[in-house]
Amino acid sequence: MKSISPTFAAALAGQTPQIAQLVAMYFPSGTVALNSMNRPVDYGGITYRGAAGLGEISQIEDSIGSEVKGLQLAMSGTTAEMLALALADATVVQGVRLVIRLALIGGDGFVIDAPVDWDGYLDTMSIDADGEKCTIAATAESSAVDFLRGNSMTTSNADQQALYPGDRAFEYIVSQSGVPVVWPTKQYYIDSR
Repeated sequence: MKSISPTFAAALAGQTPQIAQLVAMYFPSGTVALNSMNRPVDYGGITYRGAAGLGEISQIEDSIGSEVKGLQLAMSGTTAEMLALALADATVVQGVRLVIRLALIGGDGFVIDAPVDWDGYLDTMSIDADGEKCTIAATAESSAVDFLRGNSMTTSNADQQALYPGDRAFEYIVSQSGVPVVWPTKQYYIDSR
C-alpha cells in the first residue's frame, strides 16, 4: 500500500484537483519527460511535455510477496524528434531509469505534490513504423527486483578484508567452524563459590 503526504491528502479533499501522470526517462543523451495532460507541467526542475492521448501505460499493480510486476509503455503518433531519440538510444535502453509520479495540480496550474508512483528501469524497446504513423513500445522492470537478487558477499575473512581492510572480525571464522562450544553446567557455578 502506498502512503500519501498530508499536503496531497488535503489537496484531494479540496476543490476538484487535476491529476496527471508524470513520466521521466533518464537516457544518457538527456531526460525525456512527458505528462498525461495536453500542456507542459513543471516539477522538480523538469518540464514534462504534454502527451495527452499519445501514449498509454499499463496498470500499475502493487506486488505481493516475491512477485514483482513490470510495466508496458506505448506511444503512438510520435514526432520525428521522439523517433530520432528512440533510434539513437535504442542500444542503451536497457537499464535506463524510469520514474512515474502521480501529480496533483492545483487550480493555479502548479503541481501541489507528486509522489513517486512507480520506479524502475527500462528493459526493451520496439519501434513499429508504417508509412503513416509510428508506435514506440517499451517494457520496464520495477526497481523492487533488486531486493530479490542475492548478495554475492559472504561472511568470510576475504570479503571482510575487501570491504574493510585491516578488520579482523572474521579472521578465525573458518578455524572455529564446527568446533563445539561447551558451556559450564550449573554445578560449576555452585562449586566455584
